Amino acid sequence: MAVIDPPNAEKPTDAQASLVSLSMRKEFQKWLAKSTARKKYSAKVFLSCIDRISEYALHKEISTASLWEYTQFSTFKPIYEKLSKAKTLRVSDKKTYRVFIVAGPLYMEFLKEKPFARKVEDVVIPVEIKEAEPEKSQKAKPTRTKPVVPPKPALNPAVVKQLTDVLSAHFANGYRLNSPIELVRFRSFAEDLGKEILLPDKKLERHIAACGTTFDGKVYAVSAQAKERIKRLAEEYFADGARVIFFAEFYAKNENWLFGENVVSEDMLTEILQRLFPELSFKQTYFGYMDVSVFAVLESEVLRVWGEDVLLTYKQLAERLQYVPLDRIKFALGQNVNFIWSGVETFSHISRIDITYEEWEAIRESAVRECNAYSYVSITDLPFGEIEERNYELSITAVHNAVYLICLSDKFDIKGKIVARKGDVSDALTIMKEYCRTIDKCSLDHLLNIEKEQTGEVSCRIPLEAGNTILVRIDKDTFVADKYVHFNVNIIDKVIEMFVKGGYLPLKSFMTFGAFPDCGQVWNLFLLESYCRRFSRRFRFDSLTVNSRNAGVVISKSCRLNYTEIMTDAVANADIRLENTVVGEFLYKSGYTGRSTTAKVSEIIDMAKAIRERRD
Repeated sequence: MAVIDPPNAEKPTDAQASLVSLSMRKEFQKWLAKSTARKKYSAKVFLSCIDRISEYALHKEISTASLWEYTQFSTFKPIYEKLSKAKTLRVSDKKTYRVFIVAGPLYMEFLKEKPFARKVEDVVIPVEIKEAEPEKSQKAKPTRTKPVVPPKPALNPAVVKQLTDVLSAHFANGYRLNSPIELVRFRSFAEDLGKEILLPDKKLERHIAACGTTFDGKVYAVSAQAKERIKRLAEEYFADGARVIFFAEFYAKNENWLFGENVVSEDMLTEILQRLFPELSFKQTYFGYMDVSVFAVLESEVLRVWGEDVLLTYKQLAERLQYVPLDRIKFALGQNVNFIWSGVETFSHISRIDITYEEWEAIRESAVRECNAYSYVSITDLPFGEIEERNYELSITAVHNAVYLICLSDKFDIKGKIVARKGDVSDALTIMKEYCRTIDKCSLDHLLNIEKEQTGEVSCRIPLEAGNTILVRIDKDTFVADKYVHFNVNIIDKVIEMFVKGGYLPLKSFMTFGAFPDCGQVWNLFLLESYCRRFSRRFRFDSLTVNSRNAGVVISKSCRLNYTEIMTDAVANADIRLENTVVGEFLYKSGYTGRSTTAKVSEIIDMAKAIRERRD
């Protein structure tokens, strides 16, 4: 039990806490009777309201104990403020909320006045619970302990109603079985309703259990009407053709009224459903007429409601599958290859794609022929016939994926748009390099277009890496074969050595090329980078990423520093403040990076600080 009053107060036991609740409730009732303030509702309505709000606060974890256990104004006020702003409460139980807006301030006023004398530490747990005699007067309590005659085994309807009324009004969060304190509370609440329970404790507990629904050691007043409504909703859903219901979605879609009927959790709903439908199959997350994996259930249910549509969105499917969670629908469409992505949150199914046998045969024959000749083929180069026209509702990406799944997936793999036999390694970079070996000259835009045809994307990394590896880049836009450039390696390396004095130098620091020998092309930073990447014997080139900004460093092959260590050394030796923006700007303007921000700045600053500290 949480400490309700000052944080340093001694923590009360469950028994003490329960009796404090009863005591405070009665004291508030007395205070209401004596109060001269104008009250819109009766004391009975106020008390019942706080009982229900208390259960709600516990369920939603707004409070850690019954509201009646808050005996200090300062600790109750923030709880009241949270409850008064609870949107769910305002929507799900408007009547109780309206009463509480009045009852809460009255209870705070009561706490300020402190008319009650008893404190938590003064509460004594009674050893014996005495039975009540028939009421002699409105204020005298009977003390007779003579045993009463046990009732008949069959429950009298009047008794059922009496016990159910108490459960509903005061134990929305459940009546805890085998708890003497709960029995004390139950009898007291019954008295507040003008009823006196003469049953002995054990028999009373059996009657309480018989009048409600037992779940997790507690009894809840779930009415027969509520259970019938649960059953009816499930049967109506199944009657429309559904094969399964997911517990989480059923509870979420009906939470407002289920909670109001004391079905306080998804697990409790599951137990009720198991009793209502003993003949159906119950799995961890769903129940119904299927006993297979969730994966198979989801595909079956999605296809059941698909109808004649070619394309459907997540939202449209969720509207047709009332008791299947949206995230389950997304999982089914995203993980099952039979569902084909066509656009944002929009899918088709392989069964909705129209491909003739003749088209299927032509596509397979072409794929075999091209892979025999070149080891791969772009899916865009296969003979689609009239597939695109007949499946006009699909995006071109969806058409490509459908053609692969239907015509090629048993014998071929696909990466991007590249189709190759299963087991053959044909990634986009390998294919781009092979292409570069077949040409004499090309533009960067041409390589970008080749990548787009192969993968459907343009990233620049693959074209630049392939071009830099196989060809010579003679300017920003042009690559040529090696035969168009003639490098005198010994002389060029000596010239570079005149510039690079400290083991490395940013490419952008080469400001003049007058000393470089003729090579058949005009010297520039792009040509120098290509030379250092592929031809130099004494130097190499490195950068954070391949780029067209001349960002990178010419490095002596005797220098063993990696690129991060080179940037750190440069920063440590520079007369700059070791701050993120300053260091980022330095690396960019000096030519180490292609932009002023990099994820490595913090790491570089830490290492540069260590270098400077060692020097000091």
